[in-house]
Amino acid sequence: MSERIVIISDTHLGRATAAARSADALRPLWADTDHLVINGDVAEVHHHRHMIAAAREVLRLHDLCEIDGVRVTILSGNHDPYISDIRHLRLAAGQVFVTHGDVMHPAVAPWSPAAPRIRRAYDEALARLEPGTRQDLELALELSQVASHAEWTELEHQAARSSMLGMFLRPWKLVEVLRYWRRLPHLANAFVAKHAPEARHIVLGHSHRPGLWTIGTRTVINTGSFGFPGHPRAVIIENDRLDVVRIRAVGDEYRLDPQPIRSFQLDPVTAPSTRPGSVRPSAAAISRPASTS
Repeated sequence: MSERIVIISDTHLGRATAAARSADALRPLWADTDHLVINGDVAEVHHHRHMIAAAREVLRLHDLCEIDGVRVTILSGNHDPYISDIRHLRLAAGQVFVTHGDVMHPAVAPWSPAAPRIRRAYDEALARLEPGTRQDLELALELSQVASHAEWTELEHQAARSSMLGMFLRPWKLVEVLRYWRRLPHLANAFVAKHAPEARHIVLGHSHRPGLWTIGTRTVINTGSFGFPGHPRAVIIENDRLDVVRIRAVGDEYRLDPQPIRSFQLDPVTAPSTRPGSVRPSAAAISRPASTS
């Protein structure tokens, strides 16, 4: 029997609004699942107002997955750049490439008031690299990780989330968001063509815009967000098939729709072994990098 993998993103745990309600509320999403992947921005560990609650929710999530015998893999995003050193996954023998999406733009979130600061951090880190290494996938992902960390001090004085009111107060922000939404599928396709050309499906989060786009021979899938503007989705990989499924709030829980929005056939692969439980991070590792220079 093949492994069942569920991929979600942008839960933003630890925030009272514009986020998933709790780790417990997410629990039905991994029922009968072998492997849960949270593709970045799992928790608001970047912000001093939310980091304690965020760390508790992440540890609770690991507890629940361990109780349920579900392996959990957390990829880091721009709101939690050092929660994990995992920045991308190749699944189904490389047919599916998973990354948060912050790597697609040197300013990470070009609509953010902190975008100039983030871009400077990116450019400074890039300048320190040897010219021959600048095309490396791991280094490209590390650059966006460093740049995302630069956003923390700026966000200490801001709401640390997007909202409709914020869009109205800063109309230029809405323009930047719409421009980025339009470009992201093409940026993702170009990035994967360069770094993982064997991939046929790209799974992203980050932009909070759920969607499916076919570009050439590839499908770009965005799983949206549990925060503003909502409408989260999940990607399920099982039995040589990839399904994109809506996530609905039902009472105090989140549940998967029984019918997928779209299904894709994958080439047959040998199922990898799955270990029970998960590697559990410490609270310190959740909220801060191990060392800073």
